[in-house]
Amino acid sequence: MSTFAANNITTWFGGYDMTADTNQTTMPIEYEALISTTMGPAGTRTAHSRVAGLESVSSQVAGFAQFGVGLVDEAAFNALGGTVQVITHSHDGVEGSPAYFYQSRAFTYQVFGDVGQLTPFNLTAQASKGNGSPGAIRGAVLKTKANVVATGATGTGNQLGAVAADQFLYAALHVFGVGTTITAVLESDDNSGFTSATTRATFGPITAAGGTWATRVPGAITDTWYRLRVTAITGTFSIACVAGIK
Repeated sequence: MSTFAANNITTWFGGYDMTADTNQTTMPIEYEALISTTMGPAGTRTAHSRVAGLESVSSQVAGFAQFGVGLVDEAAFNALGGTVQVITHSHDGVEGSPAYFYQSRAFTYQVFGDVGQLTPFNLTAQASKGNGSPGAIRGAVLKTKANVVATGATGTGNQLGAVAADQFLYAALHVFGVGTTITAVLESDDNSGFTSATTRATFGPITAAGGTWATRVPGAITDTWYRLRVTAITGTFSIACVAGIK
């Protein structure tokens, strides 16, 4: 794959799409570097050795503030220090493209700037979901942000691969705009036609905007193809879905 211009980095934050508000997005993923140096034979130990400790992931998104109901200032302020938010980043948000997603809490929100200039904002979120946090999941976009009005498969099936016995299947659903109610399932199969699909996770019923983190599914799963299917819906919903294995 060739290099690309960073002109459409997608950020879905709970039930809000921040993509069009931002002009800078970074997502550091780090492991604590723990020193594991021990005494070696005389004259052989000349440097520290290290092993990876706990994972840490965070997001810093910056852009231009918009004020009002349903705009970025409201979404960022209301998330501070409170409810766990599902956050997803993708380099373009296109179905089939890589996506990074995790459960976060927003801890820092900065707004306002210099006189005569566009008003900036900066939001920092960090992984947070108790002792069982899996950190960042690298998967794929199964359903890019779009409206759905009917039941059935939606988005694009993706070959994520098999889930090993020591791994889990993860998925998240973002709901940006709501009708009355929606229920959807994550399905897997051994073929791209999903001729014998198996339900792996259920989202809903959902009646409000926000991000839903599915209960993780333990391996082993030999199926390699995954898709989203809406099983019940009333009204028009704007949704996006991602899934991955870790």
